Amino acid sequence: MRKAKIAGIFLIVLSILLLGACSKPPKAEMDAAVAAVAKAEADPDTVEYAAESLKRAKDSLARMEAEAAAKKFDSAKTLAGETVAAAERAIADGKTAKARARDEASALVGSIKASLAEVQNALASARKVRGINLDAASVARDIQAAGGAVTATETDFAGGNYRSAIQKGQAARASLNMINNRIAEAVQAVSRKK
Repeated sequence: MRKAKIAGIFLIVLSILLLGACSKPPKAEMDAAVAAVAKAEADPDTVEYAAESLKRAKDSLARMEAEAAAKKFDSAKTLAGETVAAAERAIADGKTAKARARDEASALVGSIKASLAEVQNALASARKVRGINLDAASVARDIQAAGGAVTATETDFAGGNYRSAIQKGQAARASLNMINNRIAEAVQAVSRKK
């Protein structure tokens, strides 16, 4: 009888200890989640290139904190692990997206430099065409402005500002295409007259 009583008391004490252990917030896991999100927020590539991934990590952190406040510690612990994984994924997404933007900007810089040279050559050739109806001085000014945009694109690319380089490069490419079309139309108009 005495052994049964001691065993019963032991089970009660053990149950209380287990319940007490389950009622504590998972501080280490939650701290790791907060640190992981802070690291992602401090990473400029993540902020610049992986805003959606970063938002998911922050949302997961907010859910974890809400579960902890509601004393749902098992759920908070699970969410803490998910938050760390989401923050790490955001950092990786930022690096990947930056590399893609760098490659796109690099290709764009090369193509607009080639387009600028082509347009300059097209204008030089058009100036030699007799009877062409083309305001060469105006076209030359437009080419010079496009050249400035090409230089600005190269500057942004060299400075690692790939998104801006892409935007400026696309605008320069569109401008160069319009100039090239103006020149080509003027040359074709002379050909049709002959």
